[in-house]
Amino acid sequence: MTDVPRPQIILVPPRARLLLQVASAVAVAVAVTVLLAARTLWPVSAALVATAVLVLVRGVRARIELWGDALVVRDYLFSTRIPRHRIMTVHRFPSIDWRDSDGIPRETLVNAFDPQQSPLIGPTNADLSRIREQLQTWLDT
Repeated sequence: MTDVPRPQIILVPPRARLLLQVASAVAVAVAVTVLLAARTLWPVSAALVATAVLVLVRGVRARIELWGDALVVRDYLFSTRIPRHRIMTVHRFPSIDWRDSDGIPRETLVNAFDPQQSPLIGPTNADLSRIREQLQTWLDT
């Protein structure tokens, strides 16, 4: 049996994942309360549950995967695969600068790691520096 290569995974800070889990639990609790209070408000309850599921499925699993030939960003709402040879720089992380197949410069902002998106729970400057070093080391190997 051959070994399937595993990516190096860079996770969102634990405090951010914990807040997303708590927010999901609160959304479900509110959805149940609204539904019990007035059955005619079932669309509101359904929207709250759908939001909670989205936050749990996408938010808690937000990360960066470093594969041998590509970097995969699994962000809150989207996933992006960037071939390693197209990445120009990671010095501006949480932005990743790269070129598409036509040579056009692109930028991918990794929202899950953006400290401005969530200043209280987002990554610290030390976290960002450590992640930049990990990304640069991966690029250099």
